[in-house]
Amino acid sequence: MPMWTWAGETARQLRAAGQTELAEAVAGLPVLCEAGDAVRVEATARSALRTARRLVAEAGGTGPGVPGLFGPPTLFFLAHWPLAVRVGALAEGGRALAQVSAAAEDEPEPHAHGALPVSLLETLVRCHANVDARGTTGLRRELLSTRRLAGWERTPAWPAFTLARVNLLIDEDLADRAEAELRRYEHTATGPAVLGADGVFALVRALRYQDKHAEALEVLDRLDAELTLDEANSRRAALHRRIRFERARLLSWLARLGQCQPQEAIAPLPTVEEAEAYPSLRPAWVEAVENLVCQGTVRNDWRLGVRVTTWSRYFERVGAPRRGAELALSAARLAAGRGARWVAGCSALRAERLIGELGRTEEIAGDLAEVRAMIEGMPPVRPLAPAENVLDFLRAQSAEEVDPEQQAEQVNAALERVPHDTPLLTALGQVGRTLMLSDAATEPQWRHVRERPGDQRAALSLLETLLHDNDTVGVRNLVSTLAAGALGGEASRTGYVHMETTRQGALTPNP
Repeated sequence: MPMWTWAGETARQLRAAGQTELAEAVAGLPVLCEAGDAVRVEATARSALRTARRLVAEAGGTGPGVPGLFGPPTLFFLAHWPLAVRVGALAEGGRALAQVSAAAEDEPEPHAHGALPVSLLETLVRCHANVDARGTTGLRRELLSTRRLAGWERTPAWPAFTLARVNLLIDEDLADRAEAELRRYEHTATGPAVLGADGVFALVRALRYQDKHAEALEVLDRLDAELTLDEANSRRAALHRRIRFERARLLSWLARLGQCQPQEAIAPLPTVEEAEAYPSLRPAWVEAVENLVCQGTVRNDWRLGVRVTTWSRYFERVGAPRRGAELALSAARLAAGRGARWVAGCSALRAERLIGELGRTEEIAGDLAEVRAMIEGMPPVRPLAPAENVLDFLRAQSAEEVDPEQQAEQVNAALERVPHDTPLLTALGQVGRTLMLSDAATEPQWRHVRERPGDQRAALSLLETLLHDNDTVGVRNLVSTLAAGALGGEASRTGYVHMETTRQGALTPNP
């Protein structure tokens, strides 16, 4: 009995017992998790756990339905999802790793209190894959070893372990073996029912890694047709969404190869707002869009760059460095394609930093080398005005002419001539925040503030940039730097308590 079947059957029994709230929680938590609604997952799980524990306490731990309906398997199921949604739809890696590891260590034996329907050990495996899919294969193989999984074969959690092993094969460059494993299930009487839609997406992934994109599309089309007829399926919306993201990725690559029309690939492309809402699906969207940019069918402008950079930094923040590096490389390639040298360079530096955290870096290091070559082949930035006049020139631009990436190029070119010009540093912070590259903009700002801690305007601009990034460590370092400067007599007598809290933006027109 797969987990989804267990959840449906348990919910039915709970409704029959008059426990509607618990029934809705058991049936709804996996759906909410798949939808990435972490807030509702947390609230629903907490409320349901309170109710279930109260019922157990009232029954004295015995009697009808205890421990059956309200026993450890159900309690464990309810407690499982707040971590599962973080590792699943939100794609967290290192940020959730310690908590997931601790919870997995406390997990009971699979049949100690009745067959467990879900497992935090499988969540831990996915968490390691989020951190570095190709660099954690040895660790995940140990977690998925026969010794570690003994007893789980006869639980509803077993299909998830089966798919974890399949995805491990793909990450070990054994996609052909992964496909064969899935086909073996596909051609048995109960296989498709056991692995379900998740098995289909694993097969699509295995085919894609073998460059069998057309065959993968056929598999997706069959699943789509089945879902259209299955109106009672509570997962329909989430599964249709995943199908659209995967179809867009597959078709965009076929369009790039000239095997389908670009317009055919654009049709299923989800909106950027939809990709924003589902972090685990963002890499598929970026891959599809980058392919379509190469065909000239999607506009490559600074707004696209901001979006991809934002998502790259998201994965960096949640401890998923491989995905962060891959999106940083995409941001760099897109920036190089539209002539944004500074943005491309910043993205390449981010990718290089994240690659340093990975194992098995041969392929991605080669991608970084290609990006470096693209950047080196870009023409140097041509100053559009003398350094002392560049801000006036940029402020005079009409709204239609404003391009934050061009502004950044001009400001950086001017800073090469006058590296300690406070208005230019302030302008760099402002445009860096617009482009979501505030971390890169702080580097010259920090150099200036450390050399001249008495420059209150520069310190305020740096503070704004650090706050924009929620960089609390940076804010503390800034306070220490300013305090040290004040003690050394380099600050003004009035100190920094009365620094201006509002000021005219460096790149906005003067009143």
